[in-house]
Amino acid sequence: MDRLRIGVVGIGVQGQLHARALRDVRQAELVAVADVSPRNRDWAQSNLGVRAVANLGDLLDDVDAVSICTPDHLHEDATLAALAAGRRVLLEKPMALSTASCDRIIAGCPDPDALMIGHVLRFDPRVIRLREIVRSGELGDIWHVKVWRCTSQAVGQGIWDRTSVAWFLGIHDADLVRFVTGRDVEVTGAVGRKVLSPSHDVVHATIRFDDGAIGTMENNWTLPHSRPSRADAGLRIVGEHGILEMNLSHNDLMYARRDGVASFQDTYFWPSREGGGGYNLRTELEAFVDAALTGGPTPVSGAEGRAAVAVVEDIEAALADGPAASPSGR
Repeated sequence: MDRLRIGVVGIGVQGQLHARALRDVRQAELVAVADVSPRNRDWAQSNLGVRAVANLGDLLDDVDAVSICTPDHLHEDATLAALAAGRRVLLEKPMALSTASCDRIIAGCPDPDALMIGHVLRFDPRVIRLREIVRSGELGDIWHVKVWRCTSQAVGQGIWDRTSVAWFLGIHDADLVRFVTGRDVEVTGAVGRKVLSPSHDVVHATIRFDDGAIGTMENNWTLPHSRPSRADAGLRIVGEHGILEMNLSHNDLMYARRDGVASFQDTYFWPSREGGGGYNLRTELEAFVDAALTGGPTPVSGAEGRAAVAVVEDIEAALADGPAASPSGR
């Protein structure tokens, strides 16, 4: 098989990004998409020129693999159906919204290499280099870690009725610290505040690594709309022999217009221009396609996806057990 025939399931914001990026993957062929929304199906037919169906089952006979980009709470059923049909699956993070759901997905995947979890930060060259330094032992013993990922209120408004900031942003950081350090993480506490939505809009969690190092995780979607970059993210690791700092914000290219509007252009994560651009999502998809065509090991296993889910699940449990300050009384 020279090319992998792929279908994208769920053509919302993330699914559209996957579909666009797949056009830049030489060994992949986007065959069809599935979405319950007629508007999303119309968009796919008009902008991608592929068949658009309402149900996952209507495209499984035509593809070798699927990229599942449905809302998080729908991941389990779609993934199990695709795996049962013998298809390779790239499942967007979070793998699921509970470790119990992750366990059911893993149980329904007799071939562990048939499932890949889409933790896109693992394909960022900055993250890979930082990981190499940490894993080499050059930093010595890790003393403490700080990781943060924050975004604007505009991003949260579209999704906070069906998810939380810990699931939407914290899942990145939960996987990031495990991937970079190679250490397991225990959540020791969390506090949150509700200022915009029914769920916690800002969360600060404390963590402990299995070697004794401690850390903090900060996530929020409270940044003003007017902030030029919608993302403020990074990682700091302090160790015996020094400090590593990594800025993961989208602020490497600024565009300031003469009408007074300024913005930073994301050149790392998503497709940056029609027909090309270097971005981590394409690298992630290329890794998935290569593993599927060669029969190689999955780049990000279900077990790794479950481990990140366990961290966020514990943060949510800590928030539920503790007080949350709210000016509105929610």
